Amino acid sequence: MIFDILLIATGGAYIVSALGYALHFHQPRAHWRSLCTWGIWGAWCMHTVLLALITISAGEVPLTSQVLPSLCAWLVAVVYIYLEVSTRDRSLGVLIVPIVVVLHVLTLTKLPGIEDIQVTGYSGGWFELHVLAYGLAYTAFAISCVGGVMYLMLFGEIQAKHFGFFYSRLPSLEVLNQINNRAATFGFVFLTGGTIASSVWAFQHLSQFSIWREPVFLPVLIAWGIYAGNLAARWWGGWQGKRAAFLSIMGFVLVILAFPVVGVLFSGPHNLGP
Repeated sequence: MIFDILLIATGGAYIVSALGYALHFHQPRAHWRSLCTWGIWGAWCMHTVLLALITISAGEVPLTSQVLPSLCAWLVAVVYIYLEVSTRDRSLGVLIVPIVVVLHVLTLTKLPGIEDIQVTGYSGGWFELHVLAYGLAYTAFAISCVGGVMYLMLFGEIQAKHFGFFYSRLPSLEVLNQINNRAATFGFVFLTGGTIASSVWAFQHLSQFSIWREPVFLPVLIAWGIYAGNLAARWWGGWQGKRAAFLSIMGFVLVILAFPVVGVLFSGPHNLGP
């Protein structure tokens, strides 16, 4: 019962926080600022307690399709809270916090009745490492996508010489481009680390050199190719700004298929849950 209460309360707090960020973005006010900030902190604290109780109940972090969306939501919230505290800018929250809400909604479809949760049949440091690496990559790509979307919104106003709604609320194009670049690079590093850890784990525990022929991993390889091309275009092709923003948005659409939705929709030797 306590799991379900925390699950619903956390979701409600995230939704309230998302509403607060939307209202504060539309019309900055001290009370909206307090609502969104206290909402995200309250939701994250309850979320942390929920994951801790799940881990204690299962005896280990249950890296299954039931819990993985929740872990991803928690990681996105952690990164966003860090960005807000370090930059004192809340404009990114209007798009990032709804991502947390969506991931938590995926959790709501899987976790009620959590008392019966089972841990994954797979174990070992390489397995845990590749799941964590993919979670961090997902978080970084989400931030990169948000930075790209906001870049395009602000760029549109500047190009039209209409310095209005977004111009007065968003960071500069230079800052948004920097967020996009750093997040995409960070995500690519962890996505690469995750693919290596996956192959090592498959060789050790499944007696095969590669598991990339399985349909469940195809979006991972496509996403890796997209972001490899993304970074190559930035580093050697000089792609910045608008074109880089489009690449980040396209890449994240593919990442959504891989982390964690594909693990829920498909089964196979790497099925992450019952």
